[in-house]
Amino acid sequence: MQVFSMFDAKRLVKRIRERKAKRVLLQVPEGLKMRVTEIAEELSASGAEIVVSVEPCYGACDVRDRDAEFLGCDLLVHIGHSDYGVRTKVPVIYEEYRMEFDPVTVLEKSMEKLEGFERIGLTASVQYLGGLEKARRFLESRGKTVLVGRPEKAKHEGQILGCDFSAAKSIESRVECFLYIGSGRFHPLGLALSTERPVFAVGPESGDMQDLSEERDRQERIRLAQIEKAKDAKKFGILVSTKPGQMRIEAAASAKKKLEASGRRAWILSGDEITPEKLMGIDVEVLVNTACPRIREDWKLFGKTIIDVGDVENIIAHESIESPREDA
Repeated sequence: MQVFSMFDAKRLVKRIRERKAKRVLLQVPEGLKMRVTEIAEELSASGAEIVVSVEPCYGACDVRDRDAEFLGCDLLVHIGHSDYGVRTKVPVIYEEYRMEFDPVTVLEKSMEKLEGFERIGLTASVQYLGGLEKARRFLESRGKTVLVGRPEKAKHEGQILGCDFSAAKSIESRVECFLYIGSGRFHPLGLALSTERPVFAVGPESGDMQDLSEERDRQERIRLAQIEKAKDAKKFGILVSTKPGQMRIEAAASAKKKLEASGRRAWILSGDEITPEKLMGIDVEVLVNTACPRIREDWKLFGKTIIDVGDVENIIAHESIESPREDA
């Protein structure tokens, strides 16, 4: 299926000139690394010195402003994601990178999967927001009622992030299912896990409409199994990312207090990018995740039980139920 990318280098050069930047740190997601030298050369027309960050970039939560400050940059250009309010020391220009994908071709051949659903909520990742209006017009022409919600963190109507599904949650009570437009499974699966409504994903890779119900049920079984394993554990490592948009030290500190109050031992483990290699040799049985939700999906790679910070309450509640009364 043909997909075209849209990136206006001339407009970005103009924005850099307006900021009168002398040295710029350029940050791109992994999918644009093959073009990063070309992009850097285009941006050099601004007259600024362009420094390319080679660190992985996973979203607008992962802004390298501290790197920019250390390198003496007076501006950071973050390509591929939209601003959702992360505070930075160095000014940031967010340049969205849109993919021109028409979902109607897929919808036309997959409409039988939407039979029985009259009210449909539309969502998309930032790269594929252009497909929302096309999908809306097509679905409405087939007699469907289509709703698009407003997010809390994300910038655009209908936009969801891996950690923010508020655009969908805002209309959940008024729709019967959700349709996601975008690539990959991380975003639609996260949406499926955050709602009881069926979620269908339309993306350029498959050229098909995929029902996430079975995968959601499988992931929920894994989550519950991980919680059950954690109930018997005594040593917990609480993961905190130092990425500006992921750092949740207060949530980690609260979880640590709760775990220790229940007779367990807990340590806060911090890092920029949390990987299995960085945790190798650390003597904990369970990892409590306060960072990117992707980490929980990689529990096999980490070789340890992984639970979300919100699931600590389930463990504490279990402990309270199991503990005998003093007056028994």
